[in-house]
Amino acid sequence: MSYKINKTNGDLLVDLVDGDIDTNSTDITLIGRNYKGFGEFLNENSVKMLENFASSSAPGSPLIGQLWYDTAEERLKIYTGDTFRSASGAVVSQSQPNLVQGDIWVDSLNNQMYFYDGADIQLVGPSYTASQNRTGMEAGTVIDDNGTDQVIVYLYIGGTLTGIFSRFEFRPRLNIVGFPEDPNDVRTPKRQLIKAGFNPVNSGFWYRGTAESSRGLVSDSGEEFTEANFMKTDRDTSTTGSVSIKSATGLGLEFGLSDTVYGVLKVAQNYVTTLEMQQANRDFALRVKRGNEFDNALYVKASQQRIGIFNNAPQYGLDVNSGGRFVGDLLVEGNFTVNGDTTYISTATLEVEDKNIELAASNGQAILDDTGIDGAGITVKSTDGDKVFAYNASNNSWTSDIDISLSQGASLLIDGVSKITDNRIDNSIIFAEGLISIGKLNDLSVDQITIDNAVIRSTDPLQIQSTGKITVNNQKIDGVATPISKKAAAQSGGTLVEDTDDHVSTKGYVDSRFKDEPVVTSLDLTGFSDPVIDFNQNGPYNDAIGLLDYMYPASEKATGTEARIIAISYSSTTVTGIDVTPGLSKSTVSVYVDPDDSSTPQLETVISDIAFSPVSANANLVPQRATMDFVVDGGAWTWVGTTVLN
Repeated sequence: MSYKINKTNGDLLVDLVDGDIDTNSTDITLIGRNYKGFGEFLNENSVKMLENFASSSAPGSPLIGQLWYDTAEERLKIYTGDTFRSASGAVVSQSQPNLVQGDIWVDSLNNQMYFYDGADIQLVGPSYTASQNRTGMEAGTVIDDNGTDQVIVYLYIGGTLTGIFSRFEFRPRLNIVGFPEDPNDVRTPKRQLIKAGFNPVNSGFWYRGTAESSRGLVSDSGEEFTEANFMKTDRDTSTTGSVSIKSATGLGLEFGLSDTVYGVLKVAQNYVTTLEMQQANRDFALRVKRGNEFDNALYVKASQQRIGIFNNAPQYGLDVNSGGRFVGDLLVEGNFTVNGDTTYISTATLEVEDKNIELAASNGQAILDDTGIDGAGITVKSTDGDKVFAYNASNNSWTSDIDISLSQGASLLIDGVSKITDNRIDNSIIFAEGLISIGKLNDLSVDQITIDNAVIRSTDPLQIQSTGKITVNNQKIDGVATPISKKAAAQSGGTLVEDTDDHVSTKGYVDSRFKDEPVVTSLDLTGFSDPVIDFNQNGPYNDAIGLLDYMYPASEKATGTEARIIAISYSSTTVTGIDVTPGLSKSTVSVYVDPDDSSTPQLETVISDIAFSPVSANANLVPQRATMDFVVDGGAWTWVGTTVLN
C-alpha cells in the first residue's frame, strides 16, 4: 500500500510507492514502505534539515517556506515560491521587492531605507536621494572654546552646508568644515563665531516671505515700534533738537548751538563715516559722567593736533593720563621713551633690531662713571634665587653669581683668539700670579713632562732644581738606574757619556762598588809555610788566603773582586853574637814535709829560685817582600800569582 505525502495546506505532494524512494519531489529523500536500507536516507534527511541545506547553490526542489543557508553569502534564506530571499535583516535591491509586514528594504539605487507596516511603505531616511546629495537638517554636538558641549542643527542643501541653528552664541574649539571664519576675530588664525539663532554660511542668504512681526520692530522688552516711530531714509526728515539729516546724498547729522553748526556726523568720501568739527581751532571732548562730575574721557586739542585721554591739556600727539593696555600689536615708528621706576615686559619673545643695548644711559642726564654703574647688568628673577650677570666696579669686570655654560664645540675667546674649549686650555695662557689649585686630573701634560696617576714621564732629561733642600718624606726611592762609571765605559769600549760624580747612587750600585772595590792590605807571613816559606817559590799563599778570608770574607764580595797584598816574611833572618854569661846562682830554704806515715814532720832543704845573668846578641833583620794577587771566584778567594819585590 503506497504512502500519500501531503503538504501543510493539504495538497498532495507525491503518492509514494511501496519499496521505493522519491528524490525528485523535495530536497530530502522520501522513503516508501518496506524500503530496504531506509536508515541511511532517514539519517541524511535529518542532517540536511539540521544544516538548512547549507550550500553555495540553492536547493533544486524547494518547497514554500523551506530554509536554505547560503554559504557563499553566509546568510539564512527562505523560499517564497519564486525565489529564496533573506530570512532576516533588510532586503537590498534597486527596485521595490514584494514586502510583508515588518520588512525593511534598502534602496541601493537612492541610498534610502524603507520599512513596510503591512499597509504602507514608509521612508526611514535619509530624506534625500543619492542624486540629491546630503539635504536637510541634522543635529550635532560641538565643543566650544570653554570646553562645553553645544548642541546645534546643521542645514544642508545638495551636499553643501547652508547654515547652523544654535540656542547660544559661542566659538567652536575646532572650526566646522564649510562654515566661514569670523572676520572680526583678533586671533591668528581666526576662529569661527556661532551666534544665537540661524547662522547662514552665505551672507546672500535670504528668508523669502513676510512675517507679521516684520511690519514693525520689537524690542527685547517686547515693545513694538511701527513706521511712525522711525525717520525716513528716502526723504528729508528731522527731529526736535539740533540733530538733522538734510542731504539725500549721504548722512549729514549736524549739531551745534542755535544756527551755528559745530559738528557734523556724515559719510565722507570713500564712504568713511566721519564726525567732523565745523569751527576752526575748536576743541572736541568725549565726556563721561562719574558720580555727579563729568570727565573728559577723550579731549582733542585742535590747534595743536593733540589728543588727551582723561587729560584736558595733552602735551603730545596722544597724551594718556593713566595706564594703557593694548590687546593687539603696538607699533611705534619714532623714538620710544619710558619715564618711570619700573618697566615690565610680559612677552614670550623680545626682539630688538639694534645690535647694541645700552644700560645706564639716562635720557638727557649726565652719564655715570664706573662707581655709578656698579651692579648694572641683567637680573633673572626666580623663586629659587635671582640669577645676576652684572658689572663690578671694584675689579672692573663682569660678574655672574652662577656658572656660565658654553655649548658643545663653543669656546672662550680673548681678543678674538680661542683660549678655553671643552677639552683644552690654549698653550698661550700663562698663570702669571700662580695657579693655586686644580681639581683632580686624570693626567697632566706640561711641555715634555706628563703626569698620569702616580707616574711622571719626560721625553727629555728631567731636571729638579731647588734653592733649598729636597725632602722625600722618609720614603724609599725605587727604580733609579745604575750609574755607569768611567772605568766601566772604558772597559766596554764605549764613549763616556755620564759621570757618576753628580748622579744618585742606588743601594745595589753602592753595594756592588764595595764588593767590586779591590782589597789592598799588607800581611806579615813570617813563620807561615803553606805551601812554602820562600816567596821565590810562590810562598805561603794558602796561609795568606786564610788570613784574607778572615778579614774580607769572599762570600761578601762580588765575583771578580781583586785583592792586592804586600806580603812580608822574616823567616830567613839570622841572629849572630849571642853571649850568655855563666852566673847560675841558687838559694836554699828549709821546709817541713809531712811524711806519708803520719810521723813527725821532717825539715828538708829545697831550691827556692834560680837567676841567670843577662844575654846579649847581634841580629840582622832582612825581610822578604812580595805582592800577592787574589780574586774572588765561586764565593772563595783564589790565588792568582806572587811577585817577589827586590
